[in-house]
Amino acid sequence: MPTLLLIGDDSYHIHQEIRQLKRQLNPTWLAFNHHRYGAENLSDAIATARTPPLADNQRLVIVEDCSFNQFGDRQLNLLQVLPQLPLSTTLVFTGKSIDKRLKLTKHLLKYSILQSLELIPPWRTDLIETEIMTRAKSIHLRLSADCIEYLAQAIGNNLARMDAELEKLNLYANGQPLSLAAVKSLVPNTTYSSLQLAEAIRQGNTAQTVQRLHALLSRAEVPLVILSTLLTQFRTWLWVKCALSDKTRRKDSEIAQLCAIGNPKRLYYLRQEVAKTSISSLTQSLTQLFELEVTLKQGGNSDVMLPTLAGIAHLFQPIK
Repeated sequence: MPTLLLIGDDSYHIHQEIRQLKRQLNPTWLAFNHHRYGAENLSDAIATARTPPLADNQRLVIVEDCSFNQFGDRQLNLLQVLPQLPLSTTLVFTGKSIDKRLKLTKHLLKYSILQSLELIPPWRTDLIETEIMTRAKSIHLRLSADCIEYLAQAIGNNLARMDAELEKLNLYANGQPLSLAAVKSLVPNTTYSSLQLAEAIRQGNTAQTVQRLHALLSRAEVPLVILSTLLTQFRTWLWVKCALSDKTRRKDSEIAQLCAIGNPKRLYYLRQEVAKTSISSLTQSLTQLFELEVTLKQGGNSDVMLPTLAGIAHLFQPIK
């Protein structure tokens, strides 16, 4: 079997891939042929991978949480045996990221299959909706477009919860289509993120701002952590709005670099988000958020967040 590189921040998907590999082993001999090592025990992992399986035709060896950029000559020397590993061994490396420019990485990629398993960005609701639709179809669950849109808002990019909620809906539906009211009653939208709170504020929706803030605080989210996300998001919106308002024509990659946006593709969505906002309202929002941060850091209670955020949302309401 080939060596596998499971790389990315989607830990749930990585766990699923490993679980699928485990299912291929004989359960009677699983304890003898399934092995997990930390990256610091790479030499032991390689030694195990070189050993034929016991009473089975496959061995699975997993090296978890690898920081490949911290691997050096010692690890590179250990990995020279990759092409000589028994065909009965599946060697798996997991890690958050991998730098393809490194000598060690080039060696790994020569003898391995790379699977990139990244979480869907939370702002890519279109991709989240597509994922929900795909997973629903795989279990023969019939969902309308408005149900899928609601579930994308309620679940976000949490794939573990997505699978659990879809299984629950499938049991309830029993082969029949579900109404939006039924979906809402079974999957309440109580897990708002700080990004969704920022979105409600930018849309000038005071009621949603209050609801989402209460939901975050009720599950013991730290006020300063919530505020940190809001500051980052509103700062990004302001930078993008200023860059787009500049008469100078720039490529998206240049604007993304100016605005410290790691993924230039995100700019497409940011353009739409700031289209109906003004630089003035974004600037005032940031000023009030910074003042709120000072208040909280000086020991202010989380109660001060509600009037401030509701007031900021009012800045984005259309003038009647």
